[in-house]
Amino acid sequence: MTSPGIRTSVFAYVTESPEYREILAVFAGTFFAELTPAEVTARLDTDLDEATVTARLEALRGWGNLEVSASVGQVGTVEDYYRRRNRYLITRVGQEVHDLVEGVLAQVDDVRDVSLGRLDQVRAGLNLLVGLDPASAPPNKLAEAVRAVFDPHVAFSAEITQFFAAINQWQSRFDLDEDEFAFFSEVLVGYVGERLEALRRRARPLAALLETVLPRVPVIVERAADGLAARVAAAGLSSVRVRREPGAAVADWENLASWFVGGVGRPSRIQVLERDAVDAVRTLTQNLTRLSRTGTAGASRRADYLRLALFFDRGDPSSVHELAAAAFGLAGARHLGGAGGDDTDPVDASVSWWEAPTAQVPISLRERGDATSRGRTSRVQDRSQERRHLLARRAEAEKRAAAARAELLEAGAEGFTARLSEPALRELQRVLARAVADLGPSAGSGAVVLDGVRCAVARAPGTSTTVPTHAGALRVRDLTLTVEPAP
Repeated sequence: MTSPGIRTSVFAYVTESPEYREILAVFAGTFFAELTPAEVTARLDTDLDEATVTARLEALRGWGNLEVSASVGQVGTVEDYYRRRNRYLITRVGQEVHDLVEGVLAQVDDVRDVSLGRLDQVRAGLNLLVGLDPASAPPNKLAEAVRAVFDPHVAFSAEITQFFAAINQWQSRFDLDEDEFAFFSEVLVGYVGERLEALRRRARPLAALLETVLPRVPVIVERAADGLAARVAAAGLSSVRVRREPGAAVADWENLASWFVGGVGRPSRIQVLERDAVDAVRTLTQNLTRLSRTGTAGASRRADYLRLALFFDRGDPSSVHELAAAAFGLAGARHLGGAGGDDTDPVDASVSWWEAPTAQVPISLRERGDATSRGRTSRVQDRSQERRHLLARRAEAEKRAAAARAELLEAGAEGFTARLSEPALRELQRVLARAVADLGPSAGSGAVVLDGVRCAVARAPGTSTTVPTHAGALRVRDLTLTVEPAP
């Protein structure tokens, strides 16, 4: 099984250098052939040397896109062994990720048509299920009928979702050129209207058929279990994960019904798409009307922006910065960079960008546009043992301090005739210093309560208090000393 880390790391190469995509493309068309770094270098159209290609191959292997071949064949020397051992091949997940990424990047700007004929295929599959008795029909026929319903619906749902998502993005376009303007105004608006009407006609009979089939779904799901997933489940292999076919669970049928069957306060997904498409087309039409106006306050500024872009294209560097400041209120951005520390920032933050020296921009920010840390993150260290040790030390220290305070209180009750230990002496010095500070230069007495110990001193000229300790005797002159438990 693939670990969760591998599932996400296989996409890491997409945000790195384009060289990774070129290297992975060499392996993608080889049907899992094994290639050495030298062979990969020879097939690339770039000027990368073999050492750089080797480093890129190791990075792809670390992310899970490639793996090292375990087959070395017959070798005669150790050098030959390592040469054959250093052969790479693409992994299954690496192949799937490459196909997915390249497919998305190749079609990101394409306008994908919606094939409503797939709904006719869904209708034919539902009619086949209606004509079958789910309790007595052969399981293989039930499974074929279920696939005849869900296979075209999966393709249809992907197409129509992408198409209407594109419409929602197009409604905010304000930079149309002449060809795009003609496409939107003459083709797309009429096409969407026709598609919505055809979609509405095909959706009604599907809703009626689904209402007939839905009560039979539990029996259909139970008896139509087929394929590898069903056999793995029947064998009790819970550790093996196999992707189930659409329609193999009741939830799949509920999702299918939500596309065409609505309820009170719950419109179907087709109705929601129709409503969103009408709103998007209405907004798009308003934008097209605004762009087509001339001589009014709402006229398009496209010509002005093109003229400004021409000034930028033909201007020299000094005039371009002045033009940007005048047109957009932006000063030159050549000094823009990350926040510098006190040791790396050569000038004060109040210095204008016009006079400031060039900032040192990190490589990641300069080349990729962000300062995100890349590579594997270190594991969070387990500090539980150190925490337990510190808590134990703290508890032991508090225990010793409590014993010292108890000894001090006992000695104070006996008039300080017993000899104090060093911890008890430190407690006495702590409370005595606070009491003398409270006494001050003019007061007659002072007292302090600290950690359950009350220490009081009073002026008494000619008297003294002696406290014997193991480190010597502490003598307090012209003061009376009282140590007792705090009330």
